[in-house]
Amino acid sequence: MLRHAGSLARRQLLGSAATLLVLSLPGSVARALPSGTAAEQVVQQLVEQVWRLLRTGGLQDGAGYRELLPIVEQQTDLSLLGRLALGRHWRIATPANQDEYLALFRRLVLQRFIERLDRYAGAELGDLGERFEIQASHALNERDFLVQSMLLVPGGAPLRIEWRLRAGDGQPVIIDLIVEGVSLLVTQRSEFAAVLERGGMDGLLAELRTRVGQTI
Repeated sequence: MLRHAGSLARRQLLGSAATLLVLSLPGSVARALPSGTAAEQVVQQLVEQVWRLLRTGGLQDGAGYRELLPIVEQQTDLSLLGRLALGRHWRIATPANQDEYLALFRRLVLQRFIERLDRYAGAELGDLGERFEIQASHALNERDFLVQSMLLVPGGAPLRIEWRLRAGDGQPVIIDLIVEGVSLLVTQRSEFAAVLERGGMDGLLAELRTRVGQTI
């Protein structure tokens, strides 16, 4: 197992940004706070499944998206993450725009996830237990938990990874990934805000179509 620093993904594993702001969607229902053990199990299961795909070459080319989608969607809430990243613009978007945006957002997140995994996991994956370690978890508020982990990167410094989870209908779900203090949600929210300011929702959708079409 990892000793002083154990591990998972770098500054941009999924995207990047600072610390997740506590944001709520209108009408969201308060749920019972999950235990730290339950939150840690969700993270561990996701990492194990993705690691298995990496070892078998299952994340290569466009097949990576199809392989990774059901795994990530089972243990994350990409729709919630997408709505939070859009902020107030979600409420004023048309239903058709909302549907297209969420479909493109899912693809963009998974695309970045695959890219970062390939970059930071390295060619010699080795045993997951020697590369990745969950170190601690604690409640952030009445709904959310933060799970702290580390990933040993071949030839580089260990990476500090934090996972924010929120109570779901069953198990808790991941709603943000924070790598070395850089949050996926905060980063995407900032990027999207700049595009929305220039070209509105139509401009953002066009930008997302271009990004997704280039690599998947």
